Amino acid sequence: MIHANDKLANAKPKKKKSKNRRKADQINQPAQKTHPSQSLHLSTTLPSRTMPESQRNEPAISERRGIRWLPDDPKLQEPTSTLVLTGSRGQFVDIRIFCSPGETLPNEGGPSSLLDWGIAGKSTSTVIDGPSLDHPSNPPPPSDGSSRSVCHSTFSHWIDSRTDTPGPDQGDMYPQSNNTTLELGAMYNPLTNSEQAYEELWVDYSASAVEGTRWSIVIDLDDPEHNAKGRVVRVGEHCQGILKVGEHVTVERWGFEVSEKESKGDWRRLARLGDLFLPVSLAFTPEQVVEGNVLSYGDYKWVVKEVYSW
Repeated sequence: MIHANDKLANAKPKKKKSKNRRKADQINQPAQKTHPSQSLHLSTTLPSRTMPESQRNEPAISERRGIRWLPDDPKLQEPTSTLVLTGSRGQFVDIRIFCSPGETLPNEGGPSSLLDWGIAGKSTSTVIDGPSLDHPSNPPPPSDGSSRSVCHSTFSHWIDSRTDTPGPDQGDMYPQSNNTTLELGAMYNPLTNSEQAYEELWVDYSASAVEGTRWSIVIDLDDPEHNAKGRVVRVGEHCQGILKVGEHVTVERWGFEVSEKESKGDWRRLARLGDLFLPVSLAFTPEQVVEGNVLSYGDYKWVVKEVYSW
């Protein structure tokens, strides 16, 4: 695991010929001499408008516990470590890394084949009375008196590690009696190269406060000139980022951990695939940024889209 002792001033890029790339351990290295135009710079520009507070939802942390392709798989299985972080306005980062139970996640940049899927986009949900999709195994709502409603959820892919033209991603969400959610839907299965019905089992966690406050942070990069898109999302003690430049994809996952020997915690990098720069450390200091701030790094400009506490 990598400690987050990297200050923004120390996260400068290399020379121009390797723009926006870094070694996996660069965050712990002293600042390198670079051209002034490539230094990190955080603006103090305020946003022109923000979404009303009434349009916010509580940020979410979701971990997948299993997937089953129908009708081929007899039971749910989980070949990945999958975590989805969703901000208060629905912006999410979904990182799925191939990993066997008990296996350490890749944390030094590769191999890229371990990335099952990296997604960033926006999710929306609508309460429904019954199944909205034609699916071979639509179950009834839970019978344990749960007040959670069945919902139809749509996930719009803004960044997709597999393709530049993602197909529809939607499913019906059925609350289960063990405080999990069973998602029923249909999507592209890379193993069969076709659209196929699936079941996914999810568990949601409440965000924990870090240094007394629960924060939701969203930082975006949208640069059509360089064919680059990126997003960093922090929810509570979890943070994930994805950057796609052409066909090159980098993903990172971080967590805030408190040592048993120390009362003060620290951010640690838990996984990394790829070698592009992601401004995750900006999400670790939410008191220093506001929505609309711009972080310049080389030719790229990352914009702070959400700074929310609850």
